Amino acid sequence: MLERRLIAVEGVVQGVGFRPFVHRLAVSRQLNGSVRNAMNGVLIDVEGDRGSLDEFCLSLAATAPALAAIDRIGVQYAPPQAYAGFHIGASDLPTQHRSASFVPPDAATCDACLTELFDVQNRRFGHAFINCTDCGPRFTIVRDAPYDRERTTMAAFTMCAPCRAEYDDPSNRRFHAEAIACLDCGPALHVRPACDAPARAPITGNSALTYAAAAIARGEIVAIKALGGYQLACDATNEDAVRRLRRRKHRVAKPLALMVRDATAAGALCMVTRAERALLESPARPIVVLTRRRDACVAPSVAPAQLTLGVMLPSTPLHHLLLAAVDRPLVMTSGNRSDEPVLIDDDAVTGALGSIADHILSHDRPIAARADDSVVRHASGDTRMLRRSRGYVPASIPLGAHARETILALGAHLKNTACIIRGDRALVSAHVGDLDAAPSRQALRDAIAQCIRDAGAHPTAVACDLHPDYASTRMAAEIPADKRIGVQHHHAHIASCVAEHGVRDPVIGVAFDGAGLGTDGAIWGGEFLVVHGASFTRAGHLEYVPLPGGDAAARRPWASAAAHVARASAPGVSLAAARPRYVDESAWRVVEHLLARAESRMPLTSSVGRLFDAVSSLLGICHIARFEGEAAMALEAAADPHARARYDLTISDGDRWTADPSELIRAIIHDRTVGVDVGTIAGAFHVAMRDLIVRGCERIRETSGIDSVALSGGVFMNTMLLDMAATALSERQFTVLIPRLVPCNDGGLSLGQAYVALCALEDDPCA
Repeated sequence: MLERRLIAVEGVVQGVGFRPFVHRLAVSRQLNGSVRNAMNGVLIDVEGDRGSLDEFCLSLAATAPALAAIDRIGVQYAPPQAYAGFHIGASDLPTQHRSASFVPPDAATCDACLTELFDVQNRRFGHAFINCTDCGPRFTIVRDAPYDRERTTMAAFTMCAPCRAEYDDPSNRRFHAEAIACLDCGPALHVRPACDAPARAPITGNSALTYAAAAIARGEIVAIKALGGYQLACDATNEDAVRRLRRRKHRVAKPLALMVRDATAAGALCMVTRAERALLESPARPIVVLTRRRDACVAPSVAPAQLTLGVMLPSTPLHHLLLAAVDRPLVMTSGNRSDEPVLIDDDAVTGALGSIADHILSHDRPIAARADDSVVRHASGDTRMLRRSRGYVPASIPLGAHARETILALGAHLKNTACIIRGDRALVSAHVGDLDAAPSRQALRDAIAQCIRDAGAHPTAVACDLHPDYASTRMAAEIPADKRIGVQHHHAHIASCVAEHGVRDPVIGVAFDGAGLGTDGAIWGGEFLVVHGASFTRAGHLEYVPLPGGDAAARRPWASAAAHVARASAPGVSLAAARPRYVDESAWRVVEHLLARAESRMPLTSSVGRLFDAVSSLLGICHIARFEGEAAMALEAAADPHARARYDLTISDGDRWTADPSELIRAIIHDRTVGVDVGTIAGAFHVAMRDLIVRGCERIRETSGIDSVALSGGVFMNTMLLDMAATALSERQFTVLIPRLVPCNDGGLSLGQAYVALCALEDDPCA
């Protein structure tokens, strides 16, 4: 008997070849009807005999295209219509009640397109914009939903007859590949000088790429228009070129990312495990942090004093062509000035990058959405996000609770992202960055607008950090919404981890980072919490120490060292032990005077991040941090992972206990004085922090019975500490939760804020 079914498929099913897949599936089973894009996914109207329809429904999820991500399939029965054949219909565009549009992330060039790119017989040979339904730009070219060509930045490019034939053919892998183009009808490259000098006409087409490759080979710097923004490239083996890039960009020491041709080339520079190779070659093509080989052939200034390199493979045809032409590792870093967002506006490039780059390699396809390169690391047996952006955004995150309201969260001041929750899904924006500069604050406004567009609804509630001076907090007041919810920084860190793991029960939260405003007005950062939905209890924390200079202490590890030494004072331990030889005399005297005054109004902090800074300075590793986290990174790099020495932190009694690092500080000063190796001391310090985590969690379990632990906060970007803590906790029968889908640093904070707000507004569904 003839049956008819109306099937709604939700998830990432637009722009991934899902409709032609459905077409082939239906035709192969002699079913009739249609499939079309809708605002919330794909709608299928199909009829045939019951057995074939059952097989069809099972195959939808079981054999979907590789880039598809199905969230749910809804089926309704309807009276048969006696359709003739199966066709792909026009997109459904409701004007009201728009639900979330699940646009897929950008995907790296697939093997089939790569073969055509370098095939001299193929009509797309050397075409820097080759793509198909299995690869190419998505998120960064979409202007509106649903995902059809007329609502992308490809709308201005009229397809030639051969491209139109491929686009209209359901059996072709370019059927409805919205970015389809060729050398005759697609975007075109051009290269020009980066400065405003009066000029010759731009060099266009493949000659532009040849010119740019030759400039890089000569040691020059080229700004390149990539998928989600401009990048700055130079020869990674040329020390003069790398130094010049650092000087012009005012990026003194922070490691620079590399791009190499393939995984074999990555293996020549770094140790690459099977899991790391899978990350390198994944469609997301992130920067993967890898352990460098001692003989890695890169300029010393690429990653000074680091044991790792950030490496990525080409993500676009343009990158593949450039790497093939240059045939050496390239520095490939964000096209921006330090502390500003990556540039996407062609008109702003000359003014912003003219003093950095020598040439600009661009094209005429606009970038609709900013998406910097993502950064990941494989640690504790899984992928860990350090920066979530291109290749992963805007993939949604499923939640263990359902929101009746639309909730927007604005994140932190550093490593900012925004997040919007609608229903049971969270959409976290691409990485925005630090909000000190006006362009970054505008980038956050753009990200907010994009989140609202992608969710298809305006927020009725806004969540933000408690800190009144964060730009994101001030911005929250500007957004029209019925409700505003402030969320404590470290509560949000743990809630972010809880949200992505879908945990409903209470957890022990270990939140270690640099700084976050506490509910008592102090600067928290070494927290042991009990978290359950919208509520948290502070069970324990690192003992408070003064923070000389407030936020400025993050760039002055020697000042944090002075504060810890002053608090740990004892016979044989003087403040002079913390003073580096070259610190300015007047600056030292100011800190010394502040620490000597009992009535000083310096802020107090429980920050583990500042404790890492202090130890790094005491060991002579890093006294002045030239970028955030440099002292802690250098301390991890110096640590002997096999160190067996042990230091203790004294844990007090009481319902809310504190861990006093004074004994640890005194032991470190003693060992340094008697000549114990720096690597041994640094390794022993990591062991001490692992032991603190274990002891703190065991103490909370004894009184609460909770055996799940969430580890979050920027300190857990330290792979050595993360691995040690996760292993030790697992051995003691704890269930360990670690962020995977969003960063453990402040880049994941917006998800946690939104989740806490959800729990608060829904009468705490986790309780």
